[in-house]
Amino acid sequence: MSKAVIICAGSIEDYSSARAEIGDEDFVICADGGLRHAAKMGVSPNVIVGDFDSYGAVPEGENVVVFPCEKDYSDTYMAALEAEKRGYKELLFLGATGTRLDHVMANLALLEVLRRRGTRAAIKDGHNLIFAAGNRETVAGKAGTTVSLLPIYPVKGITLRGFKYPLNNAEIELVDPIWISNELLGGEAEISFESGALLVDIAND
Repeated sequence: MSKAVIICAGSIEDYSSARAEIGDEDFVICADGGLRHAAKMGVSPNVIVGDFDSYGAVPEGENVVVFPCEKDYSDTYMAALEAEKRGYKELLFLGATGTRLDHVMANLALLEVLRRRGTRAAIKDGHNLIFAAGNRETVAGKAGTTVSLLPIYPVKGITLRGFKYPLNNAEIELVDPIWISNELLGGEAEISFESGALLVDIAND
């Protein structure tokens, strides 16, 4: 099955690069103000969801799902639920980072929420690819590629192979700064850990 691409209302710097992430067979969901980004990319969404406080008006059409402004979950979260409801287990979020740090943090946490439900999800912008790691992950890239590990919960028993700075059965606390700006040695690298929750950020700056 193709993936679901969720276009959010955050920042998109390069519309041509963002558009290239959407395949012909992908299912596109716009979360509220993400509809503006879709229009600039020339993308017609399959579904539009949100309370439309950021878009400013409820769009017309049968593919619009409206939620109240006072709700427990963000529009991005509701868009992810809509994708899962339609059977998609691979999600890509565009426009999910930006100046609203609270929304960025919520979207990062959502990656782990989805992973625990068996849905593979990633956030991609012009500088980063971020995903929630399972207990064993393989990361591939050229030598010198920057990879940072962002613990959501303390991580125990972590081992890194194929990195400039390896670890062997170590622990990473939330306040420990050693987890940023590691580098790939080239080819495939392996991340494994026993417990905790960990985001992986592959940077291209």
